[in-house]
Order: sequence, then structure tokens, then C-alpha cells
Amino acid sequence: MEQENYLGIILTKNNTKLYLVKHIGEGATSHVYLALDKYKKEYALKLYKNSESYFTEINKIKKIFSSQYIVKLISNGQGFLERGYSYLSYKLFNHFQSGPVEYGLFEYLKNGELHNYVFLLKKKFSEEIAKKIFYEILLGLETCHESGMSHGDIKLQNILFNSNFGIKLIDLGFAKKIKEGLISEITGSKYYNAPEMFSCATKGYDGVLADIFSLGVVLFVLVMGFYPFDKPNMIDSRYKLIFKKDFDNFWKKCEQKKISSDKYFSGVSKEFKDLFEKMVCPKPKERISLCQIKKHSWLQEIVNFYEDYSEIKEKIEMNKKFDKKKQSSPKKNNIKYLSYNPSFNKEEKKCFQSDNLDNVSNHSDDINQKKRIKNKSLNFYSNENKKNIIIIKNSLQKEFENKYLKELSSRKLIIDKILKEQEDDGD
Repeated sequence: MEQENYLGIILTKNNTKLYLVKHIGEGATSHVYLALDKYKKEYALKLYKNSESYFTEINKIKKIFSSQYIVKLISNGQGFLERGYSYLSYKLFNHFQSGPVEYGLFEYLKNGELHNYVFLLKKKFSEEIAKKIFYEILLGLETCHESGMSHGDIKLQNILFNSNFGIKLIDLGFAKKIKEGLISEITGSKYYNAPEMFSCATKGYDGVLADIFSLGVVLFVLVMGFYPFDKPNMIDSRYKLIFKKDFDNFWKKCEQKKISSDKYFSGVSKEFKDLFEKMVCPKPKERISLCQIKKHSWLQEIVNFYEDYSEIKEKIEMNKKFDKKKQSSPKKNNIKYLSYNPSFNKEEKKCFQSDNLDNVSNHSDDINQKKRIKNKSLNFYSNENKKNIIIIKNSLQKEFENKYLKELSSRKLIIDKILKEQEDDGD
């Protein structure tokens, strides 16, 4: 490969050469570069500034359950940097010298961070689109907590889109083991920090509950287009109102807040307001849990949209199994079989019983009638019904997905244009 176009080359622990294309991010503990292998496959290469930050984050990432919502670690270790020919090489190697550096090689999330989709464009999301984005973030955070870790740095900059505009959580440098108890240091970003963090030196705080507060801030930004407060202290008027749980006046303040030069807050649903208020409750133990968030009325439409479809497919498969077994169970009567069939929920049982059980009692001696009703119970989702359910769900899913992808794709085009202009101005 031609080296003139690259900032440098890193030789990995497996003696694989990765070509550094451009600098795409920097944090307190690392630099992140877009890198290519010899097949020109793209990766995000994270070069850590010190060994301590490297071991801290890599070990935590390895302990997180495998999830489609957490950035994938491809490999990690210690590598050597070789000098490239770009004018930026001096800046790169002046920082890392010429010795070995710790690195993490991650999947490249080419559609960038969620922060740009709101603040770079100065544009909020509709509640419909925000629900899907928020729901996927929620599932990612749920994975962290189920793995025994609080994230510690939930913010829009740490939420990225992959090539299909699916959500990924990144940066576990501040993650803490839940079982280790209360945390005594402030982590994350000030715009997302829970109020209990500011007294952590004396009291400590629960990392899981602090994550929920931060997630509440993310929710607010998605729908409103700006932060719920400018500074996390009692001098800030909106922060003060949140701390006092005076949400009536808080929302009035929000109505006066400009989203951009020509747009004002135009109102949001009561369900959204209720969920946000419960997530940022100033008393940590009174905050809504992740499980309760998933059951909240604001999210039910999107939860049902994805989870109900999976449930229907599961029921269909369950009924297929019962179809195969029905000939080997001639002694079971209709009512018992129906009640033992796990593929029926209560409403379906009630519906079936009201329509058909009278026929059983009126024709108790009619064996053929019993068999007919039994077969109907076994095939509650008839072939035609199965097709209709799948067609309807698929149609709704495709319609929404197309709308979702169209919205994000159009934003990405504008973001790329703005970033390119900023890059050209910098040159």
C-alpha cells in the first residue's frame, strides 16, 4: 500500500500492519484513528496514552456480555508505530515516541456519534424516531448492568451509529463493578452528571442509578434538542427546578428555550415528560429502574413493535410443535389442552372459550365436533392468520425502518458536508 497517504503504521502483536488514515477522536486516555488493513477493511484503532487506562478499559470491555449494542473489540495488545510520510506524522509520533504502545482494535462505526445528529445540525428528533434510538441505547445499558458494570459515562458522544444506523455504546473507561458498592469519584460529563455525584467524596453514589439519570438527559436531548440544564448547580435555573421537583415551572422554562435561531419548543407528549421526570428524580432511590422504563407508556409502542413480533413467531413455532404431537394425545379434552397450551395468552383463551366451548357442552357426545374444536385450538393461528400477521408486522416494520433510515441518512449527508468544510477551513 502507498504510505504517502497515511499518518503512520502500527505493527500489531500478530505482526499485522494497520495503516492509520486519519485522526477521528481524542479522549482523556486515548487517541482514536481510522485504520485500514492490507485488504482495506476499516477499523477504529484506539491508541492509549498510558498502560493504566489501557488495562482499565480493555479488561472491562472483555467482561461485558456479547451484545449488538456494545462496540465490538476485535483485538488488543501492544504494538509498534512506524513512521509514515504525512505532515501529521510528527504530531503523532511526537506524542507516542517510537516505543511500543497499547492499542485496542474495534469495529469502525462509520456513521458517527449521536451528538452530531442533534447539536451539529441544531435539530431535535421526532418522538417517533427518538423512541427507537432511545430504546436501543436502553438495551445497551441494560447489557452493561446485567454484566455487573455501571457505564459511568453515558452521553451522546459515546453513542455511535454503525453502517446500518444501529446504536452502539462505546467507552467503558469509567465503568465500575456494581458489586464493589458505592462510587466515590465523579465520572462522565458535567451535562449528564447526577446530582448525588457532587457529594460523592463523603457519601458515595450508586453507579447504576447515576447511569439512569444520564440516560434521562440523553432522552431529553433527543426530543428537545438541547440540554435540560446548562450547568449542574443550583445557580442554573432549570437545574434548580429539577432538583426541587418543580417540573411545572421547569417545562415552562423549556418553552422559552431556543432550539435554533428560528425554532422554538413546540410541545411534547405527557408520556415523554413523565418518563423524563422519573429518570432524573433528584433522590436516586426514587428513580425509575431500567425494567420500569421498558414498561413505561411512552416506550410501549416501540417495545411492542419489536418484542411482540418475536413473541408471535415464537407462538407460531410452538403451535407447529403441538400440531405434530396432537395425534399422540387423544385422551386430553379440549379445555385442559387449551389451558396447558403455553402458546395461548389469557385474552386468546377467553376469546376462544367464548366462541367455541358452548359447542363442546351442546355436543358432548359428538366426537367429531370435539376433534374439530380441538384442532382449531391447536391451530389458533391458522395458516392464513399466520400469513396475515407476518405480512402486517413486516409491512409496519419496513415502513418504520425506511422512515428511520431516511431521517438518519439525510442528517448524515449534511453532517459529512459540515465536517468536510470544517476540515478544509482547518487546513
